Amino acid sequence: MGSISESDASRGTVAAASVALVAILAAMLWLTAGAKAAELVYWDNYGGNPDSVGFANIDGSGGGLLNLGAGKLEGPEGMAYDTASNRLFVANEEGVSGEILAINLDGSGATPFTAPGAPIDEPEGVAVDPATGTIYWSNVNTETISWAKLDGSTGGLLNLTGAPVDGMCCRITLDPAGGRVYWVNSSATPKSIGFANLNNTGGGGELNLAGATVEPGGEGLAIDSSTGRLYFLGGTEEVGFANLNGSGGGDVPLGSAIVNGPWGLAVDPSIARLYWGNESNAKEEGANAIGFAGLAGGPSGGISFANSLVGGPQDPVILKNPSGTGAPEATRSTSSRAKLSCSTGGWGPDYSGSFVYQSPREYTYQWTRNGKSVAGAAKASLATKSAGKYACVVTATNQAGSASQTSAKVNVKAAKVKLNTKKKAKVVAGGVAKFKIKGVNQGDLQSKKARVCVKLPKKAKKALKAPKCATLGKLKGRAKRARVLKIKVGGSASGTYKVAFLVKGSAGKAAKAKILVK
Repeated sequence: MGSISESDASRGTVAAASVALVAILAAMLWLTAGAKAAELVYWDNYGGNPDSVGFANIDGSGGGLLNLGAGKLEGPEGMAYDTASNRLFVANEEGVSGEILAINLDGSGATPFTAPGAPIDEPEGVAVDPATGTIYWSNVNTETISWAKLDGSTGGLLNLTGAPVDGMCCRITLDPAGGRVYWVNSSATPKSIGFANLNNTGGGGELNLAGATVEPGGEGLAIDSSTGRLYFLGGTEEVGFANLNGSGGGDVPLGSAIVNGPWGLAVDPSIARLYWGNESNAKEEGANAIGFAGLAGGPSGGISFANSLVGGPQDPVILKNPSGTGAPEATRSTSSRAKLSCSTGGWGPDYSGSFVYQSPREYTYQWTRNGKSVAGAAKASLATKSAGKYACVVTATNQAGSASQTSAKVNVKAAKVKLNTKKKAKVVAGGVAKFKIKGVNQGDLQSKKARVCVKLPKKAKKALKAPKCATLGKLKGRAKRARVLKIKVGGSASGTYKVAFLVKGSAGKAAKAKILVK
């Protein structure tokens, strides 16, 4: 591994990669079709001609160079990604004082990123916290850390009061859960890893490195939030770690991993794997440009890319397609049981301190009925028109690809108006029998215009006179409505008469009663 004190001039002797126009156009076309990918790796080419940012599938297939438009890279030193804006931020060290270049991953080019109050002075490390919409970078010349809102609205210098700062270099990383930013003190004896609070209150300290024989060099820092460890490059092409709880650290066995001048570090907590850029591998024309090692006995080795994509590869950034963590939920509206709505479901978060990103950028919906897609039902809500078992399929998409999750089924029942009334009514001959009829839609769909009518048996038609049908109207699912029907009883009527109340105009269930005439 090249030492931290290595000069830019010596690093610039790395063999350069050609950046032909044809390669750029091909890369843009590949990027457009990249939605089918599952996992992408990006890296900056410190030894490019000119410097550039390459990308490919994590298995080494496909890929290209990002379109920078009018933007220019000169000495790229650190990268991080913002899922929300789909931009890759690169610390561009060289120039008058350097810059932060924001590259649009939609292929539309790149622009310098600035924010009022946030100085840029030879940046050599950059980190993004998508959850708070904040970007951080180290100013190696002044040994400070700047922060800024990703919308460029405001920024400033992070308060490092009380934190050890001694030769701050080079990469930084974040622990959003712990509220800290970390860097390497390369001039300290021995070298150390310092940290400060992200809430701008100052304060901080140094990580306990007891147990680690690897000395941090600053070439790469990455946090595995699942194990509470910070991994660092250092020593002679080695990797060490420190526990974030201050309990010490250790060395990482790299097995058969390809390590050749590593710069930049990423760790994928979901598969316990480290990645780094083999910056000295440019002479090998893309062979083993990215090295990797399994942290739990997994495979180790290197990832190779096409010749035109590589020139001093550094700072791997991993973009994974969304990972579902909980199925969406299809629920009924409080105003109508026939109207359904669908949540987005649960999806894996970005690992911003790991430089691994997987949050969805957008969601699409598709409703199914009895297992088949409903034509035109591609929104988060659905007003159902037919009975059946409905489910929503939510597809989450980001730059790397897409994934889908399906909700549990909701059974939407057809409208069915059930009538209820008292079992019998007592009345004197010549009087009126009154029945309060309650109509209840036992289904979920809205009923058609319903009426309640009286049906008299033949033997009762001379003694009783049925009223006109009463209108119940349209009933929403589980809605109720009552009507009073009056049946006139003849003066010569006597005994017991059976009557029935029927639903007309909509599906329904009748009610029966008796009239007892005194």
